[in-house]
Amino acid sequence: MKKFAVIVHGQNFLIQDLEDKFASLREFYIHAYPEAETVAEAEGLALKLVNDLLKERKMVRNAPENVPTLLIDECAEVSEWPECTRPLSGFVFIEAAKKG
Repeated sequence: MKKFAVIVHGQNFLIQDLEDKFASLREFYIHAYPEAETVAEAEGLALKLVNDLLKERKMVRNAPENVPTLLIDECAEVSEWPECTRPLSGFVFIEAAKKG
């Protein structure tokens, strides 16, 4: 199996994590480090890992008509794992710009 480093970008997420009193609209970046045979498989695994973590932490508060988006920002095969947590790094949250 090959090693991959994937950057996932979440957009339009209404997030309320444990330490938050109120939900707020945020974007985020998170690194995933899956093992896979192909780039497409690595990207799919990265998205699944992030989705599973979001569901586990029960932090997304979007209404059904306001669907958030997960995008692959970058995916690269690596020869060695970086010195960090695997298979996911921590979230880097950015307050989303208000529309209008």
